[in-house]
Amino acid sequence: MNPEFLQIIENHQRFLLAGHERPDGDCLGSEIAMFHLLQALGKQATICNPDSPASSFDYFTQQTPVTSFQAERELPEFEVMLLLDCAHLSRLGRMAGAVPSDAKIAVIDHHVGSERGDGAVSFVDATASATGMLVARLYEHYGLTPSREAADALFLSIVSDTGWFRYSNTTREVFAVTSRLTELGVEPSEIYDVIHRRNHRDSVAFLADSIQRCEIDLDGRFGYVVLDRAAIDRAARIGFDLDAIMEPLRSVDGIEVVAMFKENVKGTVKLSLRSQHDVDVQEIASSFGGGGHRKAAGASLDCGLADALTSVRREVANALRATDGGG
Repeated sequence: MNPEFLQIIENHQRFLLAGHERPDGDCLGSEIAMFHLLQALGKQATICNPDSPASSFDYFTQQTPVTSFQAERELPEFEVMLLLDCAHLSRLGRMAGAVPSDAKIAVIDHHVGSERGDGAVSFVDATASATGMLVARLYEHYGLTPSREAADALFLSIVSDTGWFRYSNTTREVFAVTSRLTELGVEPSEIYDVIHRRNHRDSVAFLADSIQRCEIDLDGRFGYVVLDRAAIDRAARIGFDLDAIMEPLRSVDGIEVVAMFKENVKGTVKLSLRSQHDVDVQEIASSFGGGGHRKAAGASLDCGLADALTSVRREVANALRATDGGG
């Protein structure tokens, strides 16, 4: 653990916790757990994200205050901005422009390359299964027992990025930490229910429409979905977690790479990639200036949806040939 990072925590009093646009379970869970850790250390903490969380996370945000950025308001006062589950201010979208140029920034993240992010200091481990795993290590370092709210949040973080223990990043440490969380009162079945079994009919209808948009290409090895601005705005109105669209594609036999293309407001495209087998999607993402992990990565492309699909399809095809020994 980086001693300089620990000094940042110990030598400052007011923290602003922030994560990436459209915060997922790891982002939100690690933020909430870190919020409670800082409070336990006698610090002041505020969570402010670029976007509101999906409605499936209401259980967690009802227990802990989570705000979303409002362009007409200044950010809450802080001494340190702590980025969780991301390492670059650009991941904050429009919120990035409100961050003072002289702000002191620290990072907690588990993505490849995050040690080269915008943080003056960082706590980064790309082998960690989730950012929440790093926050759990901080609790252990300080000899603190997570509150029930923090334990629920840590569990959310970990199961989100391990696919409820289905992904290959489910390690012995993951089981050790989550076992301890259940000893503290976390009920896995209840957490699953509040996330996945309280969908509004609008969310189910949106998922059905999105599945109709899915395409399978490259001899059945590449599955993708393209979401234009109208679809993304619709998802935002109903609080739908867009990552859920990728799961049906991942379940199709033979698909090795899954991609989601999301049209941004300024004519750019946000790319999300998932790998089922041997393809390193972090390498694909890095060719577009992005990053992530071997099995999950992303990037932003400065082009329209059609050009983005063409470019990414080419890189995916090359990656599949490489795994076949075609170089």
